[in-house]
Amino acid sequence: MSKESVKGLQTVHRAIRLLNCFTIEEPELSLTELMRKSDLPKSTTARLIETLVNTGMVERNEYNFNYKLGHNVYILGQVAEQGTDIIQVATPIMKKLQEDTQESITLYKIEQNKRVCIKRFVSPQLVTHNVSVGTRLDLMIGATGKALLAFQEPTFIDQIVAGTGNKEKLLKDLENIRKTNQSISFDERNIGVNAISSAVFNMSGEVRYSLGVSGPSNRFVNEVIESWQERLWQDAKQLSEEIGFRK
Repeated sequence: MSKESVKGLQTVHRAIRLLNCFTIEEPELSLTELMRKSDLPKSTTARLIETLVNTGMVERNEYNFNYKLGHNVYILGQVAEQGTDIIQVATPIMKKLQEDTQESITLYKIEQNKRVCIKRFVSPQLVTHNVSVGTRLDLMIGATGKALLAFQEPTFIDQIVAGTGNKEKLLKDLENIRKTNQSISFDERNIGVNAISSAVFNMSGEVRYSLGVSGPSNRFVNEVIESWQERLWQDAKQLSEEIGFRK
C-alpha cells in the first residue's frame, strides 16, 4: 500500500473517531472536548472537524461554537435502520432466551396507538402463554405494552392514558419503567399470566420495540421473574446495540 493510501486511511479512521465522540448523553461538544475524547492533536481535530462541517456530517452551533452531528449523519442512520431486519437480528437472542427460561418470548412493535407481536418463541412446556404473530394489543396494559409506552413522547402518553381508570398509578408505573427499563405485569392483561419486558432502543434513541418473557402465574412467579430480569435487560440492550443504538 502506498504512503498516500496509508495516509488516507489514517484520516478516515481519525474522522470516525471524532464522530464516535458524540453520544446521546453528550450530543454537543466543544473543540477542546473533542480533542480530549478523541486523543487527537488540536490542529488535526480542528482540520478534520472543519471538513466534517463542510460535508454536512457535523454542524457548528453559531451561538457557543460547539459541534454536534449533522443532518447527513441522521440520513445515513435512517438508511441503516431501514436496512436492518429487526426480526433477523432478534431471532438468535430470543431463541436462546426461550431455551434458558423455558417460557414464551415475544417481540412487539409499536404501531400508532397499539403494539403488534412481530416475532414469538412459544414455551415448550405443556401449560404456556401464547400470542400469535400479528396480534394487536393495547399499550397501557401488560409488561411489553408499558415498556413501549413509557419511552414515548409525553403528549402521546397523555393521549393513551387519558381514558384509563387509574391514570396516576399508570403514570407512576411508566416513570419507574423509564428509570430501570424493566416492566412487570401480574395477571394484568390475562388472568393467570405474568410477564416481564424491556424496551429496545433504535439508532435514534427512540423506542419502537419491546422484548418480553411471559408464563403462567403459578410457574412464572415473582422469585422466578426476579431471577430473569437482569438477563432480559441485557438481551434488550444487546438487541438495541445490534440495530444501531449507541449510548
